[in-house]
Amino acid sequence: MAQTQTIKRRMRSVRNAGQITKALEVVAASRMRRIQGAVDQVRLYAEAADSIMRRIAPSQEAHAHPYFNKGSGKARLYIMFNSDRGQAGAFNSNLFAQAHRSFIRDKSDGFSSEVIVYGRKGSSHFARLADVEMVGAYDNIPDIPEVNVFAPALETIQDGFDEGRYESVHLISTKFKSSLIQQVTQDQLLPISLPESDNPQSASIVYEFEPSIEAVLEEALRIYFEASFMSARVESAASEHSMRMIAMGNANRNARDLIEDLTLELNSVRQAAITQEIAEITGGAQAVTV
Repeated sequence: MAQTQTIKRRMRSVRNAGQITKALEVVAASRMRRIQGAVDQVRLYAEAADSIMRRIAPSQEAHAHPYFNKGSGKARLYIMFNSDRGQAGAFNSNLFAQAHRSFIRDKSDGFSSEVIVYGRKGSSHFARLADVEMVGAYDNIPDIPEVNVFAPALETIQDGFDEGRYESVHLISTKFKSSLIQQVTQDQLLPISLPESDNPQSASIVYEFEPSIEAVLEEALRIYFEASFMSARVESAASEHSMRMIAMGNANRNARDLIEDLTLELNSVRQAAITQEIAEITGGAQAVTV
């Protein structure tokens, strides 16, 4: 009797856990579908910013700008987008693994590592590292934030480059490929280094800038940073919800399988108890007859 009560309690606990994971799966799926449209939009925005920067990059003013040249500092800055909550499978651990590989490379190259973290999980993780300085930590960032949310981080980057503190700035985030495929990427934000254009004729085109190349360059840099941060945040959010949906779906299926196993175990215990009672009754009847 005591064994059956123990099994029933386990079944109730597993059933409750299954209901929670099912609810989390539904919520994550809903948020993922809602943000998928925003992923396409930020990609178009990023492509437009990239196109503008390609046209400006060949100018003498761009070559003279510090953002197009490697810094003289002895530190490398990493901007990381992770999550505020767990239960998203390997979403955060994949990002942390990529960051740690970069930290090891920095140490071997003679550079120190600094991080700006978006997400509570990342801030608690990197706060425990003695050889990595966390210069900024922000949480509860919306899936599709306003661009002014990134102003403090952009100010840190600007001040660091102006003061000669940073050699380079890198962006670590998760690219959303599909609801089943997400990929951790590390992109160099500064110094700006754009891949060569696929169109060989574009290099020979001469542009005339209005009102001036300096004004256009300043605005193009603003758009470049906004597009980079916004794209990283939105794609990371979509990836997080997708991985949480998959993780909670797997957990829910495991809960159902465990309930089935416990049900079989409960039925076996009940059958054994019934068999024992029948044997005791039969033995008692035989003893009375004798």
